[in-house]
Parts: sequence; structure tokens; C-alpha cells
Amino acid sequence: MDQSDKISAQHVDAVSSTAASEHIGHVGKVNDANEEIIRHLETTGDDVGMTFRSFMAAANNKSMAMCYNAYLFTLLIPPAILSFINADLGPDPRFTWITISWNLGGAMLVTIGGRLSDIFGRRYFFLAGAITLIIGSIVSATGKSIDQMIAGGALFGAGSGFLEMAFGAVQEIVPSKYRHVTIGIFDAASLIAQLMPLTAWVIIKYTGQWRNAYYVMIGFQTINLAMLWFFYHPPSFAEKQAEHGKTKRQLLREFDWLGLFLFVAGCTLFIVGVNWGGTMYPWVSATTLCPLILGLLTLVGLGFYEAYGNLKEPLFPPRLFRATRHFTVPMVVMAVGGMQYYSNATLWNRLSQLLYASDEISKGLYASVLPLGTIVGGLIVACSKLIGHQRWQLVVAVSLQTACVGAMSTATLDSPVKSIILTFFISCTTSVNLLNGMVLVGFGIVYQEDIGTAAGLAGTSRLLAGAVATAIFSNVTNNKYASVLGNQVRNNLATFDLSSDTITKLITAARLNTAAAYEAIPGISPAVQAAATLANKEAYLDGARLSYQVALAFGLCGVIAAFFIPSVDKRKYTSKTVAVQQADRKALNEKKLMGEKA
Repeated sequence: MDQSDKISAQHVDAVSSTAASEHIGHVGKVNDANEEIIRHLETTGDDVGMTFRSFMAAANNKSMAMCYNAYLFTLLIPPAILSFINADLGPDPRFTWITISWNLGGAMLVTIGGRLSDIFGRRYFFLAGAITLIIGSIVSATGKSIDQMIAGGALFGAGSGFLEMAFGAVQEIVPSKYRHVTIGIFDAASLIAQLMPLTAWVIIKYTGQWRNAYYVMIGFQTINLAMLWFFYHPPSFAEKQAEHGKTKRQLLREFDWLGLFLFVAGCTLFIVGVNWGGTMYPWVSATTLCPLILGLLTLVGLGFYEAYGNLKEPLFPPRLFRATRHFTVPMVVMAVGGMQYYSNATLWNRLSQLLYASDEISKGLYASVLPLGTIVGGLIVACSKLIGHQRWQLVVAVSLQTACVGAMSTATLDSPVKSIILTFFISCTTSVNLLNGMVLVGFGIVYQEDIGTAAGLAGTSRLLAGAVATAIFSNVTNNKYASVLGNQVRNNLATFDLSSDTITKLITAARLNTAAAYEAIPGISPAVQAAATLANKEAYLDGARLSYQVALAFGLCGVIAAFFIPSVDKRKYTSKTVAVQQADRKALNEKKLMGEKA
């Protein structure tokens, strides 16, 4: 391209930028942004088709899907073996924070990464996420305490937050008409990671060491970093700069740093307050209420600041939320789905391992129920465009999900098959909800240059809701369990002639639920131990039932919201690719040049 071409291109970019600014103001004045969205989809990007490079980056395990697998490793392995880790390094009542810290870190970083990568380009944010996951894997593999494992979980969340951008990136590097099928296959391609809960328990069975599962994770994260480096080359900052005509220094200076601080502070304080309430401190104590209220007020203040602060580069662009039904409502439904999925990832593993599993392999098989449902849900979403009527797809999915969550509150000790079936459908329908939601928010924004921000906000909605739900449901389960365990043990041991001191020790042993704890009590028979063990299971089941009942209420809110989501207008399925990869861009320019010469 000669100098005159560059000047012309810059002029076009400047005109486009001015037009975009005018449209942004216009969109806020219309009741329905659908026509604006369609117009922009029809004119944004290039008609390059599904190229080999796009396929390598999106559909197979060479780049984006490899990132998804890498991030799922950190999501699925720790919850599956959480009880084993706590037994080895604890017991510590804060052990659920190993997974809560993942959700919290991911919720914050996915929005930050999505927004910044929209401005500066995505490549190095993905590489930073991959490196962070390697560090988190090393920290966790060498963990000597629950505190260190929580730190490892936070690093997992931070790195996964950046890799979560894959949901936006994978949509922008393929033609719009392939977004549904790409997201569906993208999710189904996570089979490697989905098998890891079972693999982790096989490793424990044959090596007796949970750390080896994390060493496997280190190897996989390293391969992911290499694949990213070689196969993922999205538009660079120089290409992004042509859209806004500003230097890096200008963009950094104009970035919403105060909004970033308020977001991180508000999320952290709120989740800490939710997790402390009822476990470490009473709900009415100042130690619980102060972070809870301050966090909530900070997030509310952030909303007003973003809406009325007249910011040049806001962290949460208000223009996105103006398309209420197309963008905001799907995020609400996804948040409910996140509450069900991420909390269930912790709750189901603990419940199935305590109530139904008999050895390490069976624990792994029970842990694989959720991943299996996720893969089936991905295959359904791959057919979503063919099925059509996305609103009703989501209404049915969220309704079935909610019904199954409610039915799980009737689980019994002798009904493992029913619990497996219900949990499978919870996972499958949640996957249909979340993956469809990702495509809907991508199609729900007027300017596709914001797709990273949109995907980041969608990820934050479900991850933050998941962190809140995990904290709430864990507290509900643990508090109910603690309140009924003593009486349950006493009732089960009523037929035995035992002293009050022995019963007190048995209650403690039942809570620890380890062979060593029972062996430390002199003179107890196998029958007494069996009665105490059964009491522990019954007490935990009572807590889990109450937790599912609480989850049912949130699910009903999701059902109502799903009715307000519009189906995808078929005109949005264009052949345009929003973010043409650098090599494809070069080939396209060469083709145009040859056409001009001819």
C-alpha cells in the first residue's frame, strides 16, 4: 500500500469513526436497536468465508478450543477432588474458596480483558492468560496449605478470565452465519478437559497423590501456550489503531481506571461478605455486613458512574445496555445459568462422593456427569440456527433446568440413578442457556468492534453470579448440615449403650469423615461407626436439599426473564467476518490488488 492509499484508508477510518459516534447516540433514542444491529452486521468485516486459518483457530483444538480446554482444566479438576485436598491439607472451613476464588478472579478479569483487548488487540492478553494458568498450576501443585490452594485458585480465575475471551474471539473470526455452530462445536471440542475429573481420580487411585493431577495440568497449560503462540494471530494493535486513530499512550490515559478499581473492589467486598456470612461470622455481625454492604454500594455507584460519567473509554459502555432485550436480558438469563452451573460443580461433587461413590473410580464417574451434560448441550447449540426460535429454546432449557433443580431437593440415599439423570439435565440445559446466550449477546450489540467487551460482560454476569451462588449454596448446605449433624448422630446411636463423651467424639469423627478420626476413638464397633457414618450422610443430604430449594427460586427468575429474549433475526446470519486474521487479511489485500491491476 503506497502513501496515498494509507491517507485514503485513514480518511475512511476517520469517517467511519465519526459515523459510529453519531450512531451510538442515535441508538439510545430508538426503542428497538435490531435494525441498527442488522445494518452494522451487513457492513462490518469482510467476506472471506471459513478459511483454513479460521478453522484452525476456532473449531479444532489448535488455538481457541485449546484455550477453552485449558481453562476448563482449572475449573473442573479442583472441585472434583476438593474433599480429598481438604482432607490432606485441612480440614479448613474455607476450603470452598479454592473454587470461589476461581469464579471471582474470572468474573473480574474477563470483563477487563475483553474491554482492553477490544482496544489493543487480543493476542497478548490470551498469552498472558496462558502464562498465568501455568503459574497457578505450579502454585497449586506445590500447595502446602489451604491458603496456598486458594491463591492458586485465584490465579486460575485470573488466567481463565483472559482465556474466557475465547467465547467472543471465536465468534469474530468466523462468518456471522456460522456463530452458533462454531460455539456449539467449540464447546463439544472440550472433551479432553471434560474427562479430567475422572482422570484426576484415576491418578489418585493409582498414585495416591492429588498433586499429580496438577502436574498434568502444568503440561497441558504449557502446550496451550505454545499453540496460542503459533496459531492465533488476530488483528494487531496497529490494525485496531486504524479504527480509532489514537496512540497507546492516549488510549491508556483515557481508559476507565476508576471504573476498573470500583469494579474489582465492589466484586471482592461483596463476595467476601457473602462467603463470611453464616460460616466464619454471623450474618448480622459487622464483620459480615460491612464488606457486603460496601461491595453492593460500590457496584451500584459504578453503574451510575459508567452511565453518567461521560467517559471516553468506559469499562462498561452504556451503549451496549441500551439494546435491553437483545443484550441485557440474555445476560440476566446467563447469570441465572451461571448460578446453577458453577455452584452445582461444587455441590454435586461433594454430594455424590459422600452419598453414592464407593471408591476413587466411582467418584470420578460421578464427577463426569456434569461434563457429559455440557458436551451434549454444546451439540444442541450447534444445531440452534437450524432449529431457530432461540427464545423458546431458552425458555424450554431454563424451565427444564429449574424443574430438575427443584427435583434434586427430593434426592435420597438410595436414589443415585435419579440424581445422576437430574444432574445431567441440569448441566445440559445450563449449557444450552449459556452458549446460546453467548451468541445472542454477540448478535445483540450494534457495533461488532465491541464483541470482546460484550463477551466479557456476559462472562462476568455468569461467573460473578456463580461465585455468589457457590458461596450462598455452600453456606446454606454447611449451616444446615452443622445444625442437624449432632441430633442425627444421637438418633442413630440411640440403640447403643454409649457415654455422652463417646457420642461427642463420634460427632466430631462423623464431621471429619475419615478412617483416622474413627480409629482415634477407643472401643467403638464397626456397627457404631457405620451408624455414625450414615448419620453424617443424612445430615449432609438435608443441607443439600435445602440448597437446591434455594436454587429453585433463582431458577424461576431466569424462566421469567427468558420470555423477554427475542429470537435471532435471520438477517443477522451474514457471510461477513468481523476480525479477519492477519494472514487472511494479507491474502485478501493481495487478491484485491490483483483485481485492481486486472
